[in-house]
Amino acid sequence: MSGKNYSKAVEDIKSRVSIVEVIGSVTPLKRAGSGYMCCCPFHKEKTPSFSVSESRNFYHCFGCGESGDAIKFVQKYYNLDFQGAVERLCQQYGIVIEETRSGDDQKRDEYYEANRLAARYFYDTLSKSANKGYEYMAKRGLSAKTMQWFGIGYTGEGWSGLTDHLLKNGVSRETLLALGLSSEKNGKLFDKFRSRVMFPIINVRGKVIGFGGRIIGDGEPKYLNSPESPVYLKKLNLYGINRSKDAILREGFAILVEGYMDCVSLYQSGVENVTASCGTALTPEQAKLLKRYTKKVVLCYDSDKAGINAALRGIDVLREAGMEVSVLNVDDGKDPDEYVKKHGKDGFLDLLKNKAMPDVDYKVSILRGNYDLKDQTQGIKFFKEIASIIRGLSPVEADIYIQKYAREYSISEGALRREVESTQPEKEKSGQIVARQDVSESRQQDVVTAADVNLERMLIRLIMVKSSYLDKLSGYPEGFVTAKGRAIKDAMEFEYKPGAEFEASSLANSLTDEESEYLYRIIDNIQIGDSDELAFADCIERLDDKRAAKRVHRIHDILEMADAMPEEVVDQEQINKLLTELQTLQNRNRGKN
Repeated sequence: MSGKNYSKAVEDIKSRVSIVEVIGSVTPLKRAGSGYMCCCPFHKEKTPSFSVSESRNFYHCFGCGESGDAIKFVQKYYNLDFQGAVERLCQQYGIVIEETRSGDDQKRDEYYEANRLAARYFYDTLSKSANKGYEYMAKRGLSAKTMQWFGIGYTGEGWSGLTDHLLKNGVSRETLLALGLSSEKNGKLFDKFRSRVMFPIINVRGKVIGFGGRIIGDGEPKYLNSPESPVYLKKLNLYGINRSKDAILREGFAILVEGYMDCVSLYQSGVENVTASCGTALTPEQAKLLKRYTKKVVLCYDSDKAGINAALRGIDVLREAGMEVSVLNVDDGKDPDEYVKKHGKDGFLDLLKNKAMPDVDYKVSILRGNYDLKDQTQGIKFFKEIASIIRGLSPVEADIYIQKYAREYSISEGALRREVESTQPEKEKSGQIVARQDVSESRQQDVVTAADVNLERMLIRLIMVKSSYLDKLSGYPEGFVTAKGRAIKDAMEFEYKPGAEFEASSLANSLTDEESEYLYRIIDNIQIGDSDELAFADCIERLDDKRAAKRVHRIHDILEMADAMPEEVVDQEQINKLLTELQTLQNRNRGKN
């Protein structure tokens, strides 16, 4: 696994891959209560005893006792080791196994530095002398402070100001062309961006990865964006997320807008939990990035036809990521930028409170405008469309919306319910299960407590004292619960040499600024006490306690699944063994209390 970030790939698999789809792709599954059933693929049987729970992301065979998650299933079914199973799932579901960063990753550093220098050049051009860019942004209502917050800049009408500046500062021609900062004609370089207000796109780690340029005056294209490069993939990034992520965590939801100015204007007004897609339709990867900080999103796109279509597409993408979605249509002014300038923060928040509607209601409201319900034929089509929308919901949501729309449109609840249930997706009809991406809370990573984080910090501190502890922790991956902690562990595994202790400065070369800060904070602040061996033994005991608690929970899952199975399918001897194990674990816990 040297050089590859498999722990990150495992996280992606757990958050993005449906166990029902994985197993359903090799053996037909049938719905059984809240889960699915089939004959076990690992032993011969006539009566199905293999149970799959999507909500628990877990399978268990009541015949042979085989159980596990999606990765374990692929290991067993295809006779692969853990690494091979992870690689197969990543390839199948388009998940990239990232390379562990190393200190000689010079090219990417060159790109980041070139973009940083360009951003500084653009900002200096805007802020240090009178120019059309500053006049334009001030006219749009932005303060000098806001322009500084977002690093907004300007590039004049000249042909090679930026190019000449970057070449003088050691940036190569190849880098200028690769990043789209310069273009080439007849062997000569010239600036790609001219006479534009420049919006630097900054990732969550604070690195400038690209730019969006808005033309001053007439000209096409209105917006010119950086091309994709090794440091900038549009589908993976959101504009303004570097500034707004803390506010999104604080407020408990994100406001997702279309344009740079919408994002900047709302932020300036005091509505800071806002971010924007980077000149592209919302992507699953962007939804996943947003989900790091919240599960609730309000789509606030322009109220024109293009904005409505973008909102409808965005709803589906966010829903598939397992997020709770609302939609806010700005009804006074065509976009959030205009509205917040006219009505201020309080006016926008009032609109958000009173006018934002759940995604299903929004879809139905848009449909409503397409049909004349006085016409019987159109009315029937309208209700069939409603049924199609409801059909994709969870059973609880579907029940609520069936009742609601039956009352609202004076249609028989039974008729609407039968219409919803009448047509199943084609793949499900043929025995293949359609993947459900509205992943429940229980499919996500375990809830991380303050005690878990403190334990992770102690483990990292102990490894810095004695590197051999890293090898002893190889069987406890669950000890590293934060993204920064796992990145530090990956860097340690990459650099580990038996008998040699770790140097913080060497590890930092393979870490981001935030990860390095986390490491140094641990080294400076975590005290081990008189004996690192006793401290390590205590950590292992705490990890074992946590593992035992998780096993208790898993046994309860299996026993609940057994209760829903036909009595003749369940192996009572196996159940008795589980009950004995459960009692042993519970006695262990009582003995420690």
